Amino acid sequence: MRSKIIGYSLVFIVFLFFDAVFVPVRIFGVGPCILLSATVCLGIFEKERFGAIYGLIFGIFLDFATAAVFGVNALAFMIIGFVAGVFAQSRLSVSFFGALLLTAVFAAVYTVSVSLLYSFFESQSLADVLLYAALPKFALTVPAVIVTYPLTKLLSRFFARREERRNVW
Repeated sequence: MRSKIIGYSLVFIVFLFFDAVFVPVRIFGVGPCILLSATVCLGIFEKERFGAIYGLIFGIFLDFATAAVFGVNALAFMIIGFVAGVFAQSRLSVSFFGALLLTAVFAAVYTVSVSLLYSFFESQSLADVLLYAALPKFALTVPAVIVTYPLTKLLSRFFARREERRNVW
């Protein structure tokens, strides 16, 4: 279990670096939310409890790294990780298509709700916030599954084999 936490934490640091510090692609100054797709993939592979815990951790660190209202990302990512784990366990198969679909749904809900909060607290036009912030973030976040899904799948299989060899199950 300790190696699983350390492994996922190292991957998290890399994703946080690309999410908050070095954003590879920007549209209107908005970059992808790679941690959101990583939270969905972790929830899919490691089930709801682990997805919720790592979603909370991802969100807290993203709150520290960005200028967002503190706690919004933590709460949203925790809920996303939990719900992704529940859907993967009962309704959706663990596949790239399932991760892409869940990331698209959660990215849409997340970007629209954060845009509503932003337009309310900053008294900006909702249409401008949706057009120049929410739409680019959604368009860049969904393709991030191409990177996060294979990496999470590889780590999940590695840790499952390692636990199987140690008879942890």
